[in-house]
Amino acid sequence: MANNKVGLDYFELDCQMEEKVRLIQAEFGLKGFAVVVKLYQKIYGEFGYYCEWSEDSLLLFMSENGVPSDSKKLIQEIVSACIRRNIFSEKLFNKFGILTSYGVQKRYMNATSRREKVSMKKEYLLLEYGKINRNVDITEDSVNIIRENVNIIPQSRVEESRVEKSNKAKQRSGEKAPAIYFQNDLLNQAFLDFVKMRKEIKKPMTDRAIELAIKKLEALSKISSGESVEIDEEMAIKILEQSIMNCWLGLFPLKEGNQGAGRKNSFNRFEQNKYDFVALEQELVEN
Repeated sequence: MANNKVGLDYFELDCQMEEKVRLIQAEFGLKGFAVVVKLYQKIYGEFGYYCEWSEDSLLLFMSENGVPSDSKKLIQEIVSACIRRNIFSEKLFNKFGILTSYGVQKRYMNATSRREKVSMKKEYLLLEYGKINRNVDITEDSVNIIRENVNIIPQSRVEESRVEKSNKAKQRSGEKAPAIYFQNDLLNQAFLDFVKMRKEIKKPMTDRAIELAIKKLEALSKISSGESVEIDEEMAIKILEQSIMNCWLGLFPLKEGNQGAGRKNSFNRFEQNKYDFVALEQELVEN
């Protein structure tokens, strides 16, 4: 019988909490800390890497935890403070009405690494492809978007919709759906174009080579964001396009003058000694 378990039975709680959680306690006292822990319990116990948060969710949360009705405003303020301090993703809360974070998803990955299969919604992911376990099935289920809270640059939305329409057309025609390496559609398409270019020049990439290319791309375009490390998606796309235009087998830092209007935290401002790029490049070519 298949194991359809989604949430966790327990989760780790560090003895030394990170500063932003301590600031919640400093602002709201022990009640603030207790609410944060209870929210973690709700997240890990329900869907494992996120929980829905709405007016009804708030009422149930208060009822299940014995919180009196006159404390409703306090709970709302604590949750708002958690989002403001980036304990939970503001972007995903505003767009989908969920509570989640990079750290939550990373711990969920560690806790479910031995499960046969884990399903996660693409729209909710904050982790880079390289941080997602092989047993994870990334779904593209339709999710409810809170329209009044969505803040999307029109040009970007148009480009993304083109990719989405193309993918749906392929699925209707019976073609194999394109692989998902990154949650950003434009970045994922750029990486698929790079893989396609390698195939067209008779240097197709093995699964191992793809893993190495993703690892290198993340290292070349990474930026710091609180406790997490994210990638500058605009820079990553430019790096891929640079290799595609030059038919390069590997990925390399952007040439000076081709950095565009990426974020200020560019490649050159991070230590690179964690990656041996020469070795990575050699292994990528050999695979």
